[in-house]
Parts: sequence; structure tokens; C-alpha cells
Amino acid sequence: MNVSSIAKVRIHPAIGVARVGNSEDEYFIGPELPYPTPQQLGFYKDPQGKLKRQAALFRLYAYDAKGRVLGEVTANDGAIEWNVHVANKKAAWYDFDVALDIPEATANNEQSQIRNAAFTGGDRAKLVIDPGPRSISGKNAPAVPFDTGEFVGTKVYLGELRTDDAGRLLFLGGRGVSASFQADTKPVTFANNDGWHDDTSDGPVHATVTIGTTTYDADPAWVVTAPPNYGPDIVTPQTLYDVLYDTFAGGFLPSASAKTWTPSFRNDILPLLQQMVDAQWVNAGFLNAFGWEAPNDFTRADLINRLSKPKPAHGDDPYRELRVQIFNQLRVPPAPTVMTGQNPIAWPPLYGDAFGNYYNSPRVYFTVTATKFTLFQRWSEGDFTDDLHESDGHVTRVEKLPLELQPGTLDMAALHWCMGGPFHPGCEMTWPMRQLTMYRDAFRLRERPATLPEPDFGPVITPAIINLSNGPLFWNGPGDITRWMAVPWQTDTASCRAGYTDWPGDPLPNESFIPSFWPSRVPNDVLTEEDFEIVVNAKLPLDDRMHAFYRRVRWLRSFHYDGPYIPQINRMITEFGDLGVVEARENPNPAADPFPRVLYVESAPTVRAPKHLLLAAREQAHELRPNADFTYVRFGGLGRR
Repeated sequence: MNVSSIAKVRIHPAIGVARVGNSEDEYFIGPELPYPTPQQLGFYKDPQGKLKRQAALFRLYAYDAKGRVLGEVTANDGAIEWNVHVANKKAAWYDFDVALDIPEATANNEQSQIRNAAFTGGDRAKLVIDPGPRSISGKNAPAVPFDTGEFVGTKVYLGELRTDDAGRLLFLGGRGVSASFQADTKPVTFANNDGWHDDTSDGPVHATVTIGTTTYDADPAWVVTAPPNYGPDIVTPQTLYDVLYDTFAGGFLPSASAKTWTPSFRNDILPLLQQMVDAQWVNAGFLNAFGWEAPNDFTRADLINRLSKPKPAHGDDPYRELRVQIFNQLRVPPAPTVMTGQNPIAWPPLYGDAFGNYYNSPRVYFTVTATKFTLFQRWSEGDFTDDLHESDGHVTRVEKLPLELQPGTLDMAALHWCMGGPFHPGCEMTWPMRQLTMYRDAFRLRERPATLPEPDFGPVITPAIINLSNGPLFWNGPGDITRWMAVPWQTDTASCRAGYTDWPGDPLPNESFIPSFWPSRVPNDVLTEEDFEIVVNAKLPLDDRMHAFYRRVRWLRSFHYDGPYIPQINRMITEFGDLGVVEARENPNPAADPFPRVLYVESAPTVRAPKHLLLAAREQAHELRPNADFTYVRFGGLGRR
């Protein structure tokens, strides 16, 4: 790297994602590549069976005056000082009732009440966990904790900073500790539990780099601490990267419009098809619709070969009708009519932002982004590139990519493993992330100046308030991304499942496995270790093995899934780290076996379900029971507390 050519230094990823875990000491570095790189079995748990934290790793890259990447900057090149400021403002923010940017919220003048309204004036500062900024420098620096912030007088640990052997920044978030300042208070709803806090957080990441006699202020980034990922190799049908890319199209990324390039089958079409297939390992409805040997099994070589053939230059287009049939399965974004928006089994079969609030809305079910829809439309017409058999370019480490691709890949990978909806409110981040005003550049959040304090928005927040020029969607400070999420996060994670019934206007007369919310991060139905051993045992009758393959059981079965709701969400607070993680396992008989070469299997939960619950779950694997208590608590009263 020619040091004299350095014009700018930037931090990547632009938005880094850490995740909580209840392991005291062990952690792993979050994905730096936008495709699965399976780990050894048991990788995500420590020897005591506790869930490891996911650390966010930040790197520095130098650029020349023309924006070309010169190389990664490490502590071997000069002195690096990192400065990070995270906070948790959930308890001092507003209830989540519905995404305030959807048209129905504006039309109905939605009003979300302030949380913990009994705290007024200066006392509201007691609800903000803000330890202040922390700095770190050097190689392999010891932990610098964020441990001085308080929640109503009690100190709360929000994580720590470390560095690696090259001086890169490692940020570790909290350990999943959620509590109330009122000892006898239990959470009662999915998102808005007064008196409670958790230890997620977010905030800006800064760095200064001194090389020789020149000091560079690096282009800042952001870090977000999110809940765990229980399906670490499963890519959701719509990623947060998809959403942000669509947001920036025509703005920060004018070339991102799907109308400006010819779609690639491998890069633009196949991923969504594959992601719906992958969801078979975390949801039984996806298994039956898209899974192994299902009607829409897009891993079948003969089917994929046909789908990858564009319209020929001359003569008939033999596969046009097949492409059109698949394209017509997608809901039309932004679902302009109730008819297209309310088809529960259109693709992807997920709930939408309006579900639970506006049952007549065209957004009651999920739609892909406008960019993705346009790409599929052009594909259906035969206008795309057949690159199915080209090399996928996959590597095992980001350093093995061409230098010019490394920064963008880091930006993409961090968001690729986050959910791009439905935002009710979501897994990692929620609906404000799709607002262009939140950003100063592509993927880089706009940081609020220290000299510009946020105004008091009053006892309620409305669609009109969020659009103020100095409103909450224009500037971002420590804690301002995660404050829109559920408090505590465990209650939402334990609540958002699949196949609800008995809600107004339900078009499905009986419960089903789909639609679902976020199965790629929060599994609904899983293949157990016990059934996996049956599936891959070639000595057993094929019928027994087939039955075991399709016998998916509830991931939350140990919480008495069909029992009362409130005990379930409370158990999640203390037992979230004991749940199984869906991990890749090789089929030992790939050549002579009819089953997939790789199966994704739930690791044994640390606290296993009582035997009678496990047996009941297996017997009911193809039958869902009504759960009026659960449905009422989460969605009764249009989704409010």
C-alpha cells in the first residue's frame, strides 16, 4: 500500500452486528461473508451448554482520492485508537404498536404511548442505560467494559471492547440479562413491558489512525447488539441488506435500480428460491411447500436447469410459462390491492408489517422489495443472464477476496444475516432502517452532533412526529436504533411464531405452519437429533426414515408450547441460552441415500423437555392445536398491550 496515496480511511462494516449470549467468557466473530460457512458441531455453545456471544469485528480500509481501495490498515501500519459509545434507551422510548411508516398508521393517526410514563421530567434519565464512550488501542488489548450505565439505580453491563492481534476492534454486547426494577413484576406482552430493561444496545464507532506524521479520522460506523441467531446458516427470504439496498436505489446508490442491469440468475434470482428452500429446516410449512422433494424444491437440478434458461435469441421460449407461473406466486409490492396482499400462501409465506393491527390491509402479508420484484419480473420475461454454472466465487475468509471487494462484502455480510422484516417490530432492527433520512451515505447512519440534543417529543409519538426535520428519523445517537425494539427482547422472540388462527378475517379455517414471522432466526419447527439419527440409519426401513425426516417438532416445546402464554415468555428470559441451535450435519450416506447431503438439525437443548412433552410434540408433528390464550395476548386489541 502506497501510504502517500491515502486520502481517506473508512471503518467496515458500516453497520456491525453483535449478538447476546449467556456464556460468561466464550464468543465467536460474526459472519464476514454473505453465505454460510458451517462450523464444527457444537460451535455455538460453550462446554457448559451456554450460548456464546457473537462479537462484531471492525476493520479499517484506506482509499485514494478516486475512491479506490488501497488496502486494510492495521496496527502494523500505524497507531489506531478506537472510540465507541453505546447505550440502551428502550425503557425511555415509546411503545411498539405498529410500524409507523406504513400508510395505515398515517391514515389512522397511530399514537404510541411513552413507556414508563410514571417517570417524568429529569427522572426519565434513570431509564436510560448510558455508560458513556470507551476507547481502546493496541494489539490484543484487554477488555474495556461498558459497565457503569445504570437502570433506575442498578448498574447494567452492556458489553466490552477488545482488539485482535492486528489491532482490529472487537465489540461484544451484553449477556442476555433482562430484569425489572420491581422484583414482583412479570412481562405480560410481546413488546412493551414497563419496568423492564435488557442489555442490547447500539451506538457509533469511531477511529483515528496515525501513520507516520499524518492522522486520519476514519469514516465512522455503527454497532448494534441484537438477540441470538438460532439458525446461523439459514438465510431469511428477505435480508436487511435487501431492504437497505432497495432504500438506497436512486439515492445513495443510483445504479442500484433493477432497471439498470440485466439480472443474473445466480446472484439475483436463485438466492430467494434457495432461501425459501432453506426455511424447511426451521418451519414445517416451508418443508411441505419448498423442502426436499416438495412441489417447489428448488434444489432439484432438472428444475433449476430449466429456470436458468433465458429467452433464446430466435425461436420458441420453452420455459417461459414455468418462469411466469413462479413469478406470479410473488405478492406484488407494495401490494396495491387487498386481494394480492391478503393471500396467505403467496410467496414468501410470511406475515407482513400490518399483521396484528390492520387485518384488511394489503400489507397484512409479506412482499419482497421492489428491486427484487423487478428482477423477478424481468427473469419471468426471459431477460436475464444464464450464469448458473459459473463459479460462485465463494471463499472461506474475507481476506481471500479481491481487495476491491472486501469492504463492500463486509458491509453486506453483517446485514445479510439480519431479518429484513416483517417489522413487528423485528429481530435485530426495525422499520426506521428503511428510511433514507436515517443515513448520510449508503449503509452509514447519520450521527447526531453532541451539540444538538434531541427534543422532547411528548407523551405520544405519531407518524407526523417521526417526519419532523429534527425528528427521530433524521439523527441517531447511542441507543437510538435498538430503542424501537421490544423490551425485553426475549418476550418478542418467544412470541412471534407461525400459523396463527382465530383473528378477524382469517382466510385459513384451521391453523397451519405458515405464514410465519422470523423462522430463519427464531425457529418454529425443527428436526431433532433423535430423528436425525433415524433418518441417516441406512439399516432401518425407508418408511421409518422418511417418517422421521418429516416429523418436525416445536422448537419451544420445552416451554409447554400449548400452555398459558405469560409463563412461556417469562421462561424465555431465563432460558434463552438453553434452547437448541439449528446446525449443519453431513449425511453419512450421501451417495446411496435418497435424503439431502446436508441436513440442518437442532442441537440438543441444555434443558430438555420432559419426556411426555417430547413424545406429545412428535405425535403432533403434523397437527397444530389452537392456542386462544397466546393469540389473544399477542394480537388482542389490535396488537397493543
